[in-house]
Amino acid sequence: MLRSARGFTLIEVTVAAGLLVVIALGTAQLFGVSLQRNIAARDQLMMTTLAARALDQLGAAAAAGGLTASPPDSLERDYEGFGDMAGQGGAIYARRWWIAFPPEHGGATAAIVVRVFRPETPGHRIDMASLAEAGP
Repeated sequence: MLRSARGFTLIEVTVAAGLLVVIALGTAQLFGVSLQRNIAARDQLMMTTLAARALDQLGAAAAAGGLTASPPDSLERDYEGFGDMAGQGGAIYARRWWIAFPPEHGGATAAIVVRVFRPETPGHRIDMASLAEAGP
């Protein structure tokens, strides 16, 4: 029997198909990991944006003289006037803030810390701090 030099053998085709399947499965896993990381990064960006907005608003209120010191644990618990809920990008986030007037500045400076988190995702949060000049 003469063997033809054309075409592939069944073993060669099987090995090539097996390699293709292994590579495709590895690539599919990378897509899943990439999607999870992308969602986490988007969530982080939304929380950072909300924290920056709250700092801007509280800084403006401090300059106008409209802020009062908060309870010491206002970042850990809900207190009226020291937190709110905000929607951004289709998700709901909780914002809490802590305000203090350091005595070494004679009440002319407000220290502000804002915490943003998703209530349904414990442990994932953003804390952002700033100093603001306090008005009359």
